[in-house]
Amino acid sequence: MIIKSLEIVDFIVKHLYFQPTDAEDTNCSIFRVNECLQVIDAVKLNFYLVILCSKGKCDISVGQHDFAIQPSTISIVPPHTVFSIMHFLKDFDAYFLLFKSDFVKKGFVKSEIMEELLFINPDYPPTFDLEKKAFDDTLYKFIKIKEEIGNQSPFCIEVSRLYILQVLYDYNRICEICLLNSDKLINRQYQIMYEFRKLVDKNFHKFKTVKEYADIMFLSPKYISECVKNQIGVSALTLIQNRIILESEFLLKYAHLTIKSISDKLGFISTSAFSRFFKGIKGISPEMYRNKQEN
Repeated sequence: MIIKSLEIVDFIVKHLYFQPTDAEDTNCSIFRVNECLQVIDAVKLNFYLVILCSKGKCDISVGQHDFAIQPSTISIVPPHTVFSIMHFLKDFDAYFLLFKSDFVKKGFVKSEIMEELLFINPDYPPTFDLEKKAFDDTLYKFIKIKEEIGNQSPFCIEVSRLYILQVLYDYNRICEICLLNSDKLINRQYQIMYEFRKLVDKNFHKFKTVKEYADIMFLSPKYISECVKNQIGVSALTLIQNRIILESEFLLKYAHLTIKSISDKLGFISTSAFSRFFKGIKGISPEMYRNKQEN
């Protein structure tokens, strides 16, 4: 079974509710979005999505990571990663920059350097706080990209590409500085937490309990639960369940599979067990969720 990731135009129409114009390249687009943005439920993209938030707040899941998008933050959703966005505050205001890797690779930067710039470490939440000067500088670049694409000035593609490269370099610089200065790298509880998250992301379709992961890590379920709760504020079981739900939503929306096939793919012993699990968290059955998405 192959589930295609959304292309830029599909994402713009289905989730940003804009009608693309001739001025918007299918390899690079940028939009200013606000509180009118609707919930984006479990999708995969065939491009990079960079979110620069100036006001308000919303919650986002990117693969194994759940975090909040807040003012003066920059966040990146890499291609082919299941993600969702929800719980927008009324004053939410942000720029969404969408671009395909081929768009930036056509520049003068060596391909191996571009690969490094585009690599988003899956071990860490792909979001960083920006100091005021850095935020203002990044916002300026986003505005210039929007102007170049909107005005279709001579060399607008080349200029936009250069601004995106600067944004990527800035993001990687912030990432390096944060990792070098972080005391979490020597924090035992943090190490356990992100090792647990990596295992969950890899094995959520097989293991559904904290004990199963604890056995793999040679630790007690109680200690793992304590580490996870202390580091990210949610229980270890909730983290497992959220990852299963995210994948469930994606499969129910985009996979042409029966509920039974999805249940089997996610490792449930029966369709009824999957339905009980899904309804217990989402409040509706898998069938109702699928029908709601189709209407």
